[in-house]
Parts: sequence; structure tokens; C-alpha cells
Amino acid sequence: MKKSLVAFAIGCVAVGSASAQNSVELYGVLDEGVTYLNNVVGADGQGHGLLAMQSGVLQGSRWGLKGTEDLGGGLKTIFQLESGFDVSSGNSLQHDRLFGRQAFVGLQSDSWGAVTLGRQYDSVVDYVQPTTMNGYWGAMFSHAGDIDNSDNGFRVDNAIKYTSPTISGLQFGGLYALGGVAGSFGTDSTVAAGASYTGGPLYIGVGYLYARNPVAQFNDGNWSAFGGDPFFGLLGNSASSPSNMQVVGGGGTYQFGPALFGADYTNSRYDDALGGATASFDNYELWGQYQLTPAATLVAGYTYTRVHQDAIYSDTVPKYGQVNFMADYSLSKRTDVYFQGIWQRAYTSDPLTGQPLSASIYTGFPGNASSTNNQVSARVGIRTKF
Repeated sequence: MKKSLVAFAIGCVAVGSASAQNSVELYGVLDEGVTYLNNVVGADGQGHGLLAMQSGVLQGSRWGLKGTEDLGGGLKTIFQLESGFDVSSGNSLQHDRLFGRQAFVGLQSDSWGAVTLGRQYDSVVDYVQPTTMNGYWGAMFSHAGDIDNSDNGFRVDNAIKYTSPTISGLQFGGLYALGGVAGSFGTDSTVAAGASYTGGPLYIGVGYLYARNPVAQFNDGNWSAFGGDPFFGLLGNSASSPSNMQVVGGGGTYQFGPALFGADYTNSRYDDALGGATASFDNYELWGQYQLTPAATLVAGYTYTRVHQDAIYSDTVPKYGQVNFMADYSLSKRTDVYFQGIWQRAYTSDPLTGQPLSASIYTGFPGNASSTNNQVSARVGIRTKF
């Protein structure tokens, strides 16, 4: 079935390109590499090194179709279908969805903006992610556990989305996702809003996301839907399966010649989770990149995370620091090779056990918590686009 759909999609590109009023583009990204992670707890309970092939770290591997139809008077139909896959195995991602990354259709006007319907990104991704290091350079540099979805660990289904035109550098937008529950429009729904300003070398973005029963909605990405993450020790369980989640964030970037500097902050709140109380996560990030040559770029950054959960951590506040580094070299306009390195440290002991909290770099490997409060990861990879 999937092979037939792919063949049909490629045929549509050929047909659509023959019309001057229609535009259909086939595109894709393949990102593959080898990742090393130390201190991973093995079957014997001890820490060991882990070496594995991993796809979609710098940029999620994908193929997609996007297109427009000119309806006249500055109005057009737009659509995008995007499928994520694992280069290492060839498997589909996002819980084996055919178009798990994006799937939407809508209308766009030169004067009033765009309204789209389908599976889409929220406003934190649209407006805050461009201020983060992971927004430019991939998932390994995400804020702790991608707890704020700044790395688009999940998408929003059944979403009605509005995006304004850019006016004097200002753009804004938002979405509302229908829960589809009879007699209760608010159940299992999501609302998001955000805005950005671009002026010369300056970009500023803010975003807001609120989801009811995120476990039911986001079962293909964010760890909170699956019952905890070892990154936060006991707090991982206390923040899992919440009744509601809220993310608020903002940041900015500034281009200064060959250098780009970025700073951002997000707060994520998880209500009525398994621990019976609200868990809150503050993420602070500073980063910068420098283009040494037209082909070579160096990137470095630091992320600091504070965790609050009164039911467990009434006297102490878990803290995590992460140092990020990357070097990228372009072989052509479409292909680059890269190195990524990360060191993470958990600074607080668990008040219930007296043991240090485990570090756990967000690599996408299941059960990758460190046997200590320190962890190091390194990766070499190649990316090509079409």
C-alpha cells in the first residue's frame, strides 16, 4: 500500500509540474551517522559505553510533497505531506504513520495570511525553535528531554491553524486542535499562539502551548506520554501522564557578520501527573556559531535546566547543565559532514535516596540514563538533501 502511494505521489509531481498555475515539489533529507554514549546502564546494572548507528539527529530524515494552486486574486491552495523514516532500518517513524511529520491543506492569501487544516506544528516550534541551538543543529542539543517540544518531538493532530502575513517584520499565528469528544469541545484539545519579529540581523520569537490530556494526543513523541523518562530520576515518573501541559517560551538571535548568537528561555508545566502534583521545568540557553569559511561552521552552547515538583523535591531543586559543541563542513550545497559533542551533568542528589540524579543526554535511545551524574556523547554523521 505504501509503495503504491509513493509511486502515485511521484506521478503527481510529474503531472503538476506541467501546469504553469500549479507547483508541486518533491523534497527530502537523509541524515545518518554513528553515535557514542558513555555510562549507559547495562543489564548488569553497571555503566558501559554504547555505540550505535542512528538516523535523523542533525535533521530528521524525511521525504515530502508540497504544492500550491493559484486560484487568482492573490489566493492559492497550499498543501504539504511529509513522511519521517529511519535510514538505518528503512522503517517509518512517528508510530509508523505514512505522513507522520506533517499533513495539511489550506488556503493562503497575500493580504490576510493562511488557514490550514491537519497534522501540524505548534507555535512553540514555529516561533521559539528558531532561537534555539537544536532548531539550527538538531535533536542532541534539545532542552532536557525535549520537555518543551522545542525540537518538535510531537505534532498536533486535527489542528486548525492560522499564520499571518509578515507586516513590517512582524508575524503571528496560532492553532486550535479539536478533541473530537461528543458533548465536550474542550476535552483532548490543544491551543497555541505565538509571534515573531525579524528586523535586519535581529530575530525575536515567543510562543505558547496548552494541551488537555497530552497522553491521548501526543503518543508519537514526547516522553511524558509513556510514563516517565530516566533523565529526571523520580521526577520523570512524577511528570508523566499529566492531565494538562503548558509551555511558554521566548528567545532571540542576532547575526553579527559571520557570527550568530542566540538566547532563549522556556517553562514547561505538567499538571496532575503520576506524582499527584504539578511539575515545572525551566530551561535557559545561550549559544553561538561562527562561519570560519564558506564551508566550515563551528557551534557551541550551554543549556541549564531547573526542575520543580513540590510533592517530591520540597527542599531541593534538581539542576542539569549541558555543554554543546558542533563542527559542520559542507561538501556541496546539498551535502555536509559533521561532528557533535555533548557533556551533561546533574548537580543535585535525590532527597529520597541520597544518590546523585542521573544525567541522560537526549539522544533518542531508549533507557540511556547514565550510571552517574555525568554523561558524554559524541557523533559523526553525514546529511544530504534533495
